Amino acid sequence: MAPGGPIFHELRGLILIVCCALARCSSYTSNTVLETSEQTLKPILEEEFEIGYAQSLTVESPPIASIKSVYQSIDVYNSKHYGKVLVLDDNLQLTERDASHYNEMLAHVPVMEYLANCGNETEPIRVMVVGGGDGYVVAELLKYPQVRWIDHVELDEEVINVSKENLPWADGWKDERVNLVISDGAKFVKDQAEKGIHYHVIIQDASDPFWYDTMGDITILPSSVLYELSHFESLHRLLRSKGGVLMMQAETYNIPSNLEAIRKWRNQLQGIGFDRPRYGSISIGTYSTGQIGFLTAHAQVGDGSNHEEVWGSGSTCDDNVYRMDVLPEMLWSKILSQFNNMNGTTLYYHPRVHRSSFDLPLWVEKSIYGSDVCA
Repeated sequence: MAPGGPIFHELRGLILIVCCALARCSSYTSNTVLETSEQTLKPILEEEFEIGYAQSLTVESPPIASIKSVYQSIDVYNSKHYGKVLVLDDNLQLTERDASHYNEMLAHVPVMEYLANCGNETEPIRVMVVGGGDGYVVAELLKYPQVRWIDHVELDEEVINVSKENLPWADGWKDERVNLVISDGAKFVKDQAEKGIHYHVIIQDASDPFWYDTMGDITILPSSVLYELSHFESLHRLLRSKGGVLMMQAETYNIPSNLEAIRKWRNQLQGIGFDRPRYGSISIGTYSTGQIGFLTAHAQVGDGSNHEEVWGSGSTCDDNVYRMDVLPEMLWSKILSQFNNMNGTTLYYHPRVHRSSFDLPLWVEKSIYGSDVCA
């Protein structure tokens, strides 16, 4: 029997008032500061209004580094569990604890695939990195002795300066193989393509190209130029003579507009001549919804000469392998060999997580690749 009586109803009303007050307090923004007996805490709030989702990471305030560049505010905070936290315009970019998840995949997947599919162990590799001003991707690329030249293109020099001073991996720019270019990424790519320059690997570590606000309206962000068809065409021109590999940040499949964009970008890449663009998934707790992904594609069609019978043929549904998951000509034994002989170690990447990153939930595969998938 439900409780009743005036005392109960009075108490219930008081409880509701307190709960509502707490709910209002919990709706704090990234400008909110909470005082504790030990330190001042500040939540970095990430909101996805399109799906009604929010998550936050508590950091220690004030920041250990803070600057406002021509383009954005740049802050580095300490946190209890995640170490140092890089924040741009109050948006979390990475944490010291799990930055390896995303950045190691962006660096190692394309280089490993190039070496396994097209390159040899002594061939010099030329790489371009667009974005990634924190320096993690560049640091990972330097673990390959075959990588002899890296054009690192970053728009905001202050992100690099702050990263140099505060992030433990950000000393790669000292290496003579790294050519730092402070420039607009899209312009640099177009200029290099017009000059007839060629690369073996291009990694595009771009920020989100669009965002939905509280009213459900889309805001096109400056980095959207890096996701336009004309830019993809320039990337293909830079890679095709070397049979190169493209790697690009490609959002999360958990947000409908992102999933639609993934499908669109993949179709565009395939339409201009990239071979079988594939979407890979990365698990990373501090990214919105805990998942982000990438698109990778080869600039020339493989001829199957390196075919290795691993996990089925890769071109049919044999052994429950969907044809977009595994390229049949990929020498996984060569990837394993390269991994074991790499200069340095990794925290997240290894050949098995490389291969399994392309195994997606069935509904995601159907959305990205169409209905012709293996159940």
